[in-house]
Amino acid sequence: MISHLPVRPRHCDAQAMMHATRYYEYFEDAFLDWLAARGGYDRLRQEGADLVVKVSGCEHHSPARLGDVLAVESAPARVGTTSITMTFTMRRAEEELVAVGTITYVCVRDGRAAPLPAMLTTPA
Repeated sequence: MISHLPVRPRHCDAQAMMHATRYYEYFEDAFLDWLAARGGYDRLRQEGADLVVKVSGCEHHSPARLGDVLAVESAPARVGTTSITMTFTMRRAEEELVAVGTITYVCVRDGRAAPLPAMLTTPA
């Protein structure tokens, strides 16, 4: 799934480049789009599950700038029993590589790790 997300002024520093901490917000927005294609966050919560971030990382290749529309592709890199690792490939104009992020989410129920619901383990 590809999300198209604009770089807004509030995400930029004085040089009109997106601040390094903001990339994770774009990954999260793209993940929510990916999740929506599988029933959405509300469905996840209705099943009594939630997701917490265990590990995250970002490799920066080229700066995102004010006015860019970033194409962020979300794809599972690994699906385990209780966790899912997502890769987020961010491009400008769907060609120039800007960043690659990875986030591992752990499914929790009642404060403990729990099996991933089927909505996260089957193709949309």
